[in-house]
Amino acid sequence: MNNPSTANNAANALQQLRDIRLPGSAGWWPPAPGWWLLAAAGLLCLLLAVRAWQRWQQRNRRWQTAQRELAALQAQSKTPLQNSPVWFSRLNALLKRVARDIYPLQPIVALSGDDWVAFLQHSSANAVEAEDLVATMVNACWQPHTSCDPQHALAFAGRWLQDHKKQLRGAP
Repeated sequence: MNNPSTANNAANALQQLRDIRLPGSAGWWPPAPGWWLLAAAGLLCLLLAVRAWQRWQQRNRRWQTAQRELAALQAQSKTPLQNSPVWFSRLNALLKRVARDIYPLQPIVALSGDDWVAFLQHSSANAVEAEDLVATMVNACWQPHTSCDPQHALAFAGRWLQDHKKQLRGAP
């Protein structure tokens, strides 16, 4: 009692079935939200790295500028200008400029004479050895003839800068 029309309908239904279709591949755009977060985190890391590099360059630039100025003074120390008050003024100006960068909360610019000598001696790692030298070096700015040896003054300035190298590079 199979009805031929029912069997016919079943055969037609089977013929109308189609094979399984796999979904099409997802395109690369737009990316999933996780990729957006990863891109944002990468961009943030890149910006922080660039900022850190700029700060390092700025700090390193101060150190290199001080070293160049000291080298220029050393080259001038072999000329007749070496014992002039102008040369010693330039050396003291270099030390004062660096001290201002290292100690921004102290009134370095206002220091002169004995106060500047005391500051240099206090902030120097070899203050005991250089006590007379520092006083003579600072006072040489105002004396037409000085007994201060420019090579010793340069050696003190070089040691003082070297002692403060880390602070100068870390100055804001």
